[in-house]
Amino acid sequence: MNPLRVAIIGCGNRAKDHAAAVLGGQVMELVWACDILPDRADACGAKWAAKPSYDHREVLADPTVDAVLIVTSVDAHLPIALDALAAGKHVIVEKPVGDDVALARELVRRERETGLVVYVGFQLRFFPQYRRLRDLAGEIDVAQILFERQRGMMSDRFMKDDPYHGIYDVVAHDFDQVLWYMDRPPVAVTAVVGRNTFTRDTNVADTLSAIVDFGDGRSAMLFSSIGATPVGTRYDLIGAKGNVSVTSGLPEKGETFPAFSLRFGKSETSPLPPAVPGELSGDAALQAAFWREIRTGERSVAARPQDGLNALLVSLASDESGRTGQRVVL
Repeated sequence: MNPLRVAIIGCGNRAKDHAAAVLGGQVMELVWACDILPDRADACGAKWAAKPSYDHREVLADPTVDAVLIVTSVDAHLPIALDALAAGKHVIVEKPVGDDVALARELVRRERETGLVVYVGFQLRFFPQYRRLRDLAGEIDVAQILFERQRGMMSDRFMKDDPYHGIYDVVAHDFDQVLWYMDRPPVAVTAVVGRNTFTRDTNVADTLSAIVDFGDGRSAMLFSSIGATPVGTRYDLIGAKGNVSVTSGLPEKGETFPAFSLRFGKSETSPLPPAVPGELSGDAALQAAFWREIRTGERSVAARPQDGLNALLVSLASDESGRTGQRVVL
C-alpha cells in the first residue's frame, strides 16, 4: 500500500479523531505526536505508539515524514502549514484554515508554487449525502440556497468571543458547503449575530443569520444556533432547472435524509445515499483521498487552501457585519 508517514501536530481533543482514523486505516503510518505541552505530547505518543515532540520544527526536519496533520489552536494553523510546505511536506490543516487573511493568501500561493497537496479539514465533503447535494446543485443550476443546521450547547473550550469559536465553529462547515454547492467565490455578506441568547454572560456568538451574495444574482442564506437541536436540519436548493429540499428533525443514528426534488412541475422523492456498514468516517475518507492524490495524482473533492480562504473571509465578514450592522464586501 505504501502508506504515508505522518505526524500529528497538536494533540488536543480533535487530534484524537484524526489519530483514530490514521490508526484504523491503512494509508498512513503515525510516527510523531507533537504538542507544545510536553505532558500531552508524551501521553498521546505513548497511546498512539508515536515519537513525542514538543516543537513542530523537529518533526519537519525528519526527512522520512511525508505529511503533517495540523490540529493546533487556530492561530497556529497557518504558520505551521507554511513551515511544512517550506520543508517539502504535504498538509492536512484543520478548519478554519487560520485567523490571518494575509497568511491564508500566502498558503494559496505556496500550494500552487510547490505542487504539494494541501487539504483543509472540511470532512463533510466526503459524506455521500453532501456529495449528492453538490451534484444536484449543478444539475439544477442552483441560484438560491437556504441552509439551516442547529446544534446543542458546546463545551467551555468553544466559549470565546471571536469569529472562530461559538457558533462559528459549526458554521465554518456550512459556509464551506454553500460555497462548494455554488462553485463560485462570494462577493459580500450581510449577517445578524446573536450573543448571550443561550450562552448567558459570555458575549459568545451563539446564533447567526447570514446572507452570502455571489454577485451574479445568486445567494445563500444560513441559519444556525447552539440552542435549537430539536429543530434539526434543512437544505433548500432553488435552481433554474429544478428545486431540491432536504429536511430532518433530530436524526437518529444511521438515519439518512430524504431528498425531495421538483423538476418541471413534477414532484419526485428519492433518498440521499445512505451510510453503509463499514463506510469510512469523514476523517478516514479525507485521509484516504489525500493518500490517493499524493500517490496517484487522483484529484478529490477535498477543500483546498483557496476554499479555506473563502470560508474564512465569509466568517470574518459575518462577524464584522454582525457587529456593525453593515453589508461587508469581500
